[in-house]
Amino acid sequence: MRQTFFRLIACGVLLALSTAVFFLVSDGQTGIVTTASAATQAGACKDGTVASYIGTSCSQGETVFNWNSYTCTSTPQSICDSLGTKGANLKIRLDPKGPHTLLLGATRLWNVKAGQNVDVVIKGTVAGATTNQNWPHFVGMRGQTGDGTEDNKTTVGCQARGTCRNGDGISDIYCTASGKAANCTEQKKIEPYLVERTTFDPATLANPYPLTVEIKLNGGKSGTATIYSVGLHVGN
Repeated sequence: MRQTFFRLIACGVLLALSTAVFFLVSDGQTGIVTTASAATQAGACKDGTVASYIGTSCSQGETVFNWNSYTCTSTPQSICDSLGTKGANLKIRLDPKGPHTLLLGATRLWNVKAGQNVDVVIKGTVAGATTNQNWPHFVGMRGQTGDGTEDNKTTVGCQARGTCRNGDGISDIYCTASGKAANCTEQKKIEPYLVERTTFDPATLANPYPLTVEIKLNGGKSGTATIYSVGLHVGN
């Protein structure tokens, strides 16, 4: 009788523990976290500004971004000032034609003339993505004139880990007077930029890749540099 009593107690304890573990794993906050559930927790990327993105996470499909910092340096300082605190005047928009695209900028405020320059850097991390591709948009203006230069570059840190598949994790569209015409003019299709497409193994949520987006414009001694927005295709 005593053995039966203790067996009943043991069974009850095991049942209670099993139930607790079930709810712990099933509540969506602890236990095993899949890419999909983590993306849901991050929330889908939405229209906003660089300032509203900094310090947040968001997802596009299986790709999960963390947006950590914004810096701007310019000559004169008034160019950075015009972009707002933490890039408040730089928009981030979803691309209605590209489910894995963020459009950054939508402004002429960072355009420069001779003797002027600006360097905008946005840093964060990315997990789940397998490709990186920039697509600059100039919207009726040439990216540079004279000795001016415009450079939009997105870097996914796969190279240091040896996990790059094609390329080095960097998509860099550089506009110069002697460079490719497509790098300085509006293109209706992405094909001219596919040479700058890079692929890599997806990083885990526990160990995401460093992500850096940089837009540099330099008017040189006698030129100009301009860009309206950059399409960031970091996804799958």
